Amino acid sequence: MKRKEQVTIGSELKEILDRKRMTAYRLSKEIGVAQSYLSKLFKDRFNPSYGLVKKIAETLGYEIRLVKSKKKGGGSFR
Repeated sequence: MKRKEQVTIGSELKEILDRKRMTAYRLSKEIGVAQSYLSKLFKDRFNPSYGLVKKIAETLGYEIRLVKSKKKGGGSFR
């Protein structure tokens, strides 16, 4: 049985940029962050602030949908 690949902000962002044929360099310039900072986001080295996620989404023409989760036993989220 195959394991599902975990979807992360970094992997989703890379996929969106590929679909839009946009470079990380161009996105970094449009949102006002260093390309190295964006690279760390692609590699999921940190969780970006809501403000940065909102700025990225707006720049790429996406909406942010917040999902409310409740922590259940064992630390899992659903």
